[in-house]
Amino acid sequence: MMAQDFQDLTGQVIKKMMEVIKLIEEQLVQVLVDNVPNITDGVKTEDDRDEHARLRNGPQVSQNKADAVAGQDQVDDLLDELGF
Repeated sequence: MMAQDFQDLTGQVIKKMMEVIKLIEEQLVQVLVDNVPNITDGVKTEDDRDEHARLRNGPQVSQNKADAVAGQDQVDDLLDELGF
């Protein structure tokens, strides 16, 4: 009987957590939808494709800056200096 009570309580906690996770997921999707660049009238132009390609590649940092990292070796060295 006690094992069933424990399983019932655990199931209730898991159910509540799944509801919270679903709510958070819905809100995150809404944030993404709200911030998607507009595509005019459903017709994709060359500029729209370029913008979407740029967004998929993540932030670009000019390598001409003094504090910019140019490669994975520099990232590894920086992490080693910080003790990681």
